[in-house]
Amino acid sequence: MKKTIIKLIIALALFASVFVCNEAYAEAFSNWNVRLEINYNGDRFAYDLQQNIRQDDGKATERGFYLGSKGKRQLYDTLSELSLPPLAVYEYMLPNFGEILTHYSYVNRQRVDATVSFDAGGFHYKEGNNGVAINAKKLFETALNSRGKVVRIDLPLTVDKAVTVAELKKNTVKRASFTTTYYNSGANRCFNISKAASALNGVTVGVGETFSFNNTVGARTEARGYKTSKVILDGNYTEGVGGGVCQVSTTLYNALLLAGFIPKASQHSLISSYVKAGFDAMVSYGVADLTFVNSTDHPIYIAAVTKNKTITFTVYGEPCQFRIERESVEEREKFHTVEIVDKVKYPDLIYTDQTKVVTSGSDGVKTQSYLKYYVGDKLVETKLIRKNTYKRVDQVIARGELEREISERSDEN
Repeated sequence: MKKTIIKLIIALALFASVFVCNEAYAEAFSNWNVRLEINYNGDRFAYDLQQNIRQDDGKATERGFYLGSKGKRQLYDTLSELSLPPLAVYEYMLPNFGEILTHYSYVNRQRVDATVSFDAGGFHYKEGNNGVAINAKKLFETALNSRGKVVRIDLPLTVDKAVTVAELKKNTVKRASFTTTYYNSGANRCFNISKAASALNGVTVGVGETFSFNNTVGARTEARGYKTSKVILDGNYTEGVGGGVCQVSTTLYNALLLAGFIPKASQHSLISSYVKAGFDAMVSYGVADLTFVNSTDHPIYIAAVTKNKTITFTVYGEPCQFRIERESVEEREKFHTVEIVDKVKYPDLIYTDQTKVVTSGSDGVKTQSYLKYYVGDKLVETKLIRKNTYKRVDQVIARGELEREISERSDEN
């Protein structure tokens, strides 16, 4: 601070030694005055240096009031090198210059960026506004160059461009969607699918954040409203609370794959009927989850719709660089059908044409799952993402033991 003051004193002393304020000097340099007429949308303000100089100001010389444009510029450059507050320099050389800024202070406005929010109803955008500020430096430098003549100028402004809704929309585009069907599902399974999908509809995943299916959907329990339906447990189909939720996670998993992500997912022990082998995503609260990290530069938005026994997930965000397709290469072992007779367990099955499916059959499958990346129609990369083995389960059918007797009836004449 002391160095700054010393520099200022030296600089002003130099100018005081060169320029002497007297009547002869003022007459010789008639261009010393500064006169501005400023306009902003019809609001005019006039500044005249001569009218703002106190006649008894003993430092008029040091402050450069009677210098020409070149001298004023030299003094301004010298003062600017001292890292003084700009307004202090402006006021020092042009007394009451700040009144201009005060008069037009209503022009100043903070920048407000447009915003976007996302929920079950979709995207909601709100437009912002540009920031505006008086360009005091440009105004002052225009004054220094006035050369004693009246300079008419529109109020110079600096505009701080705000993010617009149009710009936001460029990064809230559809990246991919995926649909599965559950036409043959019962009421309880349909209910569970709809309930889990509803919890995922309108989710936003911030930049760098990790999405968790289990954390988002929550535990699938009766206490939370989930119902009993078929689930895969230990390689068999059985009744369990929350049956159908794995179709929700699988549908989302495939939408995320097509949107350019490779989520962490677990496979079922058996192949699923609603998606090709190697592209399922089993979830079990506290045991198996579906997760992914938003590695893009903008938020990712997830929408879920259930309608007419179909479920569709759509993923939105910044444009995806590639068009992505799935491919599964599999080795399949067909399940066998085994027939049994058990009069104790199935006493209602008496005849051989009376049957009941005890265990549904499921093929054993070994898969290699790939993602194929295209730019336009050109394949640029093929990536192996999974290798899976699914258990073979033979179909078991119970039937009765007795053959029915075929009775022949003669027609009576």
